[in-house]
Amino acid sequence: MLKNSTWKLEDTNLAEFGSELEKQHRQEEGALETAWGKDTGVGSKAGLWVWRIEQFKVVPVPKNQIGQFYSGDSYIILNSYTKKDSDVLLHDVHFWLGEETTQDEAGTAAYKTVELDDYLDGRPVQHREVQGSESRQLLSCFKSFTTLGGGVKSGFHHWTEPEYTVRLLMVKSAPTVPGRHKSSVVVREVSKDQINTGDVFILDTGKVLYQWNGRKSSGIEKVKAAEYAHGIEADRAGDVNVETFDEGDRDQRLFWSALGGEVEVKPAEAVAEEPEYVKKLYRLSNESGSMTFTLEASGPKVTKDLLDSNDVFILDVHHEVFVWVGSGANKEEHRMGLHYAQEYLKKEGHSSHTPIAKVFEDGDHTMFDNALNRF
Repeated sequence: MLKNSTWKLEDTNLAEFGSELEKQHRQEEGALETAWGKDTGVGSKAGLWVWRIEQFKVVPVPKNQIGQFYSGDSYIILNSYTKKDSDVLLHDVHFWLGEETTQDEAGTAAYKTVELDDYLDGRPVQHREVQGSESRQLLSCFKSFTTLGGGVKSGFHHWTEPEYTVRLLMVKSAPTVPGRHKSSVVVREVSKDQINTGDVFILDTGKVLYQWNGRKSSGIEKVKAAEYAHGIEADRAGDVNVETFDEGDRDQRLFWSALGGEVEVKPAEAVAEEPEYVKKLYRLSNESGSMTFTLEASGPKVTKDLLDSNDVFILDVHHEVFVWVGSGANKEEHRMGLHYAQEYLKKEGHSSHTPIAKVFEDGDHTMFDNALNRF
């Protein structure tokens, strides 16, 4: 049984919520939030925190489940870190929306993300994440990032835990991010028609885990898939067997039988890779008396020298869109930045699930710098 998912993406932007008075109220509420309040270490030390929204409450995810995300839920992720030769604590805060989450959970995640941002004095870089289109910044926080079906009950909608079902998981190497996990992998629940020769798949039947290695899959994917499978085995107190097969092995018929029948294996070349894309930089300004949104440069002409502290800029690198807020940008430019970014996605025909990140000039954001310097 799935939740009645009615959330609307346009309602989940990291928009500016109201006045300075309301901001102060959120800071006060944030200080009272036990999920990241006193004695949690949030805001005072480096670390990774993950919370799930459960009936309007922010609930810490157990350590042994960090990296697992359920399509029926919404989450908040905080990554706090320092750069080499610096004691300054930097923060990235993400809220992640499963494709089957509900409007109330998505709204709570969005509001609580802003509340957390205020609690940390507006220092974090904020990210909106949607299942299946996660930013590289988010994926790089985890050695293994897994999405599964199911979820917890909603505050508005009755929800019963689903009965155990067979899951087919695809294991892929994640795009690398400097300074983060160099061997990160993404594990997603998929349908059997996605089986291809370039990836590794794990069929979880409850009592037996079947690992199937495509002949063109990478060594790191095979190793990480094996680690993941044995991690499941450990979580189930050894009450599960792990069987491994390579594409073409005679014994792989056991894998196909457990899957319910053999399917056509797609060639690795048929799996869509990230397309080449020309980055674009836009300026958002109301200096003329009305709000204007203009293309400043594209391709190699996009450089850091084009950024102006008095305005807001939107950088499109296709897999993610950044909203850069200059330290001298006025309140209206600041407030409209995320709105223009989302409208831009619609106009350009990009997926509405494309991650959007808000970056402040006075802050620090490795992914933005890397994206700006890319191609």
